[in-house]
Amino acid sequence: MAKDNTLSNEPVTVLFNITVKPGKEQEFEALMHKLHKAARTFPGHMGVTTLKNPTLKGGRQTILRFDNANHLHAWLNSPLRKKLMQPINEIAVYTNYTEATGLETWFDIPGQQVTAPPRWKMVITTFIAIYPISLAYGGLVAARVVHWPLAFKALFLPVFAPIILTYLFMPFLTQRLLKRWLYKQST
Repeated sequence: MAKDNTLSNEPVTVLFNITVKPGKEQEFEALMHKLHKAARTFPGHMGVTTLKNPTLKGGRQTILRFDNANHLHAWLNSPLRKKLMQPINEIAVYTNYTEATGLETWFDIPGQQVTAPPRWKMVITTFIAIYPISLAYGGLVAARVVHWPLAFKALFLPVFAPIILTYLFMPFLTQRLLKRWLYKQST
């Protein structure tokens, strides 16, 4: 998704697809830990996660969030990041880089150039995805954790919902079930 500088005050998410050389996985994890630790010190940092990509041997995906595009680009272009990336670039290859603001990160279609749907369609689609997670939490989890400390009970949705949404529900909704409705003009 192409970046839109008119949205520079909105949170921005970057997805990096990475392939790690065989046998270098542990070294990569240690180097990424250092990189993530440094990123957290930069203004506007909102979180970073690196996940294994089960469909690609040695594949990883890093999801990086900043509060706005200016803070993101300050980190991406910083001398500190460039220094920390040097050893990573020796053992891993960045195969793709996608930057999006707001909800647009869930509305990319791999291998296709699409224009993000109108925001009202994004909101409806996101509601359709979040509602079953909310129901599952209320019906299956909440009663079992009622006596847990609030801090632990509150962890369920922020930890599991983004993973479920990003890897299961949103791809199913945006690439299959609602694809024709979402992308009438662009596919």
